[in-house]
Amino acid sequence: MKILLIGNPNVGKSAVLNRLTGSQLIVSNYPGTSLEISRATLQIGQHELNIYDTPGRYSLCSGSPEDQAEIGFITGEEIDLIVNIVDASNLERNLVLTLELLESRKPVLVLLNQVDRARNLGINIDFRNLSHLLGTLVLPFSASTGEGLEELLEYLHRKVAHQTLTPEASPAPDQGELIREVSPQMINLGQQMVCSGICGRCLKGAEDCLLPAEIVRAEEAARIARAVTSPMDSRYKEKVAKIQAVIDHPMWGTMAILIMAYLAFQMLLGFIQISEGPLHQVLEPVNHWLETFIVGILPPGMLTDILAKAVPEGLIIPFTIIMPAMLMVSLIMALLEDTGLLPRYSVALERVGSLFGVSGQAVIPLALGFGCRTPAIVATRVLPSSAQRFLIVALLSIVIPCSATLGILASVIAAFDASLPIIGLTMLVILLLLASLLSRSMPRDSEFIYELPPLRIPLGSNLWNKMKIRFTGFFTEILPLLLLMSIAIRALMESGLLEAFGSMESFSRLLFGIPAEAFVAVLITIFQRYLAPIVLMNLALTPREATIAISMIALSLPCLPMMVMTVRELGAKSLAKILALGLATSCLVGMVLNQILPF
Repeated sequence: MKILLIGNPNVGKSAVLNRLTGSQLIVSNYPGTSLEISRATLQIGQHELNIYDTPGRYSLCSGSPEDQAEIGFITGEEIDLIVNIVDASNLERNLVLTLELLESRKPVLVLLNQVDRARNLGINIDFRNLSHLLGTLVLPFSASTGEGLEELLEYLHRKVAHQTLTPEASPAPDQGELIREVSPQMINLGQQMVCSGICGRCLKGAEDCLLPAEIVRAEEAARIARAVTSPMDSRYKEKVAKIQAVIDHPMWGTMAILIMAYLAFQMLLGFIQISEGPLHQVLEPVNHWLETFIVGILPPGMLTDILAKAVPEGLIIPFTIIMPAMLMVSLIMALLEDTGLLPRYSVALERVGSLFGVSGQAVIPLALGFGCRTPAIVATRVLPSSAQRFLIVALLSIVIPCSATLGILASVIAAFDASLPIIGLTMLVILLLLASLLSRSMPRDSEFIYELPPLRIPLGSNLWNKMKIRFTGFFTEILPLLLLMSIAIRALMESGLLEAFGSMESFSRLLFGIPAEAFVAVLITIFQRYLAPIVLMNLALTPREATIAISMIALSLPCLPMMVMTVRELGAKSLAKILALGLATSCLVGMVLNQILPF
């Protein structure tokens, strides 16, 4: 049995899927989080239900090949039930897609999500009357609190048991009749043709009549929404509206969120400094025991010396410095996502980027890039031209740091007392310069209306789940790589191979003002950017040297997973251009900072 979740962007489809199946998809309160159709399974009795989560959309009509493929899947014969996720706090807009889905004549269940938030905003919805007007079953639901989950599971169990998926509600009214009722004049497509509003059964191209049909559905959606909603007294709504008015102000809001970003990073550095001492005291005996244990079980030799030093170092540094940073970054990212602030950072970047011809649609991949840059490259598919895709992929590869990189860079900044304002200002200047230079040969195609989610009070359970999912990656992905990197660096130091870079010392000091070993760290970013700072942790750097080295690492080469994805999406030539641009940017940053920073 195949069930399809579909709805507008930012209605909580992935959250519903997580609540229903226990899957662990990262849920973010901004459009574009779901980039491809994902699947999860739900076991009900002896039956297995395959549930598909689709990217958010406002309509089934689209001209892009990717959207046409998804629409073909949605309207295909294999789907047994369409679950239309509707935002209860924005009913009128969401019902436009609902009416279009009902025209497909497939079984449709309307899941009225975020009913708890609608109540907080003073919105009361008569879901029984809504079910009658739509002609299909409507269930109130909240993915955040679990309200309505039992009723949804009971509905699915009942349908599986009876081997039918016909919704239990009054028969759906003919949508052509609904449209004729709203617009008696109808829509003239020619002297002998009148639009019924059922685009799926029309031989005329969607591009010829899309706008009038959408207007008719929008009028019907507004009529239904007015009929089933009634206001409630809500002081919460007034308070949120006042705060949101400030945060969304073009000038004051941008200043406010940038100040919050700076304070959040200062809090991150403070947490690392506070936790480093106690954790080091706790782990020091473990460090000594590991060194003694390795020496005791292995025969004397270079390998034993390398492992006896590298393994304790590869654990003590990650656990005392990087682990606290990753923990705090996971919390900050979860707060930004669940409060609705993260997309506002992307919009602030877009306001600046619009001066250089960057499309407003770029906010989607830029927002995702702060989590992980590899899926953000896939998100560039929403951009209207290949030139804009290359520009945003270049910015993601060179400038935008992922959450893991942010945490580890924060650890190095704290360890060497590097200058955070200089590093942050350097990254901002490079972002503007690169966007300006790359966009000169790229015309701005069109304006893009980006839907900002409302500000919300995050739920503790959701914050904990997100932190757990992200922080698990520290043990499964980051820690093993850091341990291997520590062994490799120690092997280079013990074998004397690292001294081979000594010939670069005068070159590196003259151009960049950093030791040759620190320049090697810049080159390591081609494997994983968050591995490069580990090289710096094994060096004795002054604050000036650390500031330059960290700036060069933060603005350098894309990591290996990004390179693979770039070749897949844009081709090998685009990757070669980005690698050359990244290396040139990193070297230029080092040379400029070496000239302007005081000794």
